[in-house]
Amino acid sequence: MSVLWLSVVIDNACSRIREARGCGVQLTSLRVSPAVYDAVAGARPGEVARGGPLMLLGLPLFADPGVATYEPVVA
Repeated sequence: MSVLWLSVVIDNACSRIREARGCGVQLTSLRVSPAVYDAVAGARPGEVARGGPLMLLGLPLFADPGVATYEPVVA
């Protein structure tokens, strides 16, 4: 099993969020690799148990197998 550095994922996501907002983009979601999604879900079992959307950095989080581990995508 390899180590997943969530701090790197979050830092990269923050950079992308800043860039998008600087261009006036209205953000609606954050797409991450399934491994990142599972790590966030594992760290927030209460949020998952309530059945609501999993959130990260104020955006709904979605697993996307097309997204590289350390390259989150804001939309």
